[in-house]
Amino acid sequence: MNNSLSAQNIIKIFDGKKPFTAVNDLSFELFPGESVAFLGPNGAGKSTTIKLLCGILTPTSGLAFVNGHKAGSFEANKSIGLVFGTRSQLYMHMTVFQCLDLISEIYFLSGELKKKRMATLTELFEIGPLLDKRVRTLSLGQRMRCEIVAALIHKPSVLLADEPTIGLDIIAKNSLRELIRRWQKEEKSTLLLTSHDLSDVEALCDRSILIDHGEKKFDGKLELLKGELSDLRRIEITVSDQEVKLYKHASHIFSSKQNNDYIHSFEIRLSQLSMSEALSLLSGHYGNKLQDIKISEVSLEEVLADRFKTYKS
Repeated sequence: MNNSLSAQNIIKIFDGKKPFTAVNDLSFELFPGESVAFLGPNGAGKSTTIKLLCGILTPTSGLAFVNGHKAGSFEANKSIGLVFGTRSQLYMHMTVFQCLDLISEIYFLSGELKKKRMATLTELFEIGPLLDKRVRTLSLGQRMRCEIVAALIHKPSVLLADEPTIGLDIIAKNSLRELIRRWQKEEKSTLLLTSHDLSDVEALCDRSILIDHGEKKFDGKLELLKGELSDLRRIEITVSDQEVKLYKHASHIFSSKQNNDYIHSFEIRLSQLSMSEALSLLSGHYGNKLQDIKISEVSLEEVLADRFKTYKS
């Protein structure tokens, strides 16, 4: 199968009084239709890698390809849509329609093809009422929808999205995520997403690439990123009577604590105790004093914090 994106032993060193290696011998491949999260702490080299893939920067050594074309080449750039959540490619004094019309011409899209493409994306991203508005009058959520349409107007096979939901409220974020999912389902294109909002990652991506100090630390299915934490579950019990005693247990099965008078928390390993057995023990202890049960997995934030702590030790 042909790949959509390929990085082959990329190194990027920024010269200066103290040369700095931002990306260090990084290799990976993305295939058509994949949704991949590109993760790492601040300064890990994520944005630098994105710039290397789209030709804004040139690697010190190594190669990057987009659909088999060298990154930065005319053919490679025709295959890429680029969204930076902190930067706009729209002109604030122009209407949305004027911006999209101009960007279409830049990509040599004209005539009926341009009209059809603009109509498709206008409907998909629900920006019809915004076309005649000047960009500076849009809300952030409205503008980001238009930014993504601008990035997709030339029908790229790859979307590089760097913090696309930054600054959006929860409603606008959820809306944008759903629109991106719908776009990818419709066009079967490849998504490479960088985001510090891990709810974006969980909503949009199946695979993750994790880097730190410019080096790849993990590449695989998102659920595998949890490693030994994958079978950890948290059970939060709400009781009706503050006099109810915290359930006592064998320490190798549960860990527990009393958050306040009415909430008792436990951690279990599914490899040591099944959820049905755990719930049976707890309901047997608390009886009719049990008001509510909440079960949760370890969050992706906790997983990444644990990973980064391991890399630094």
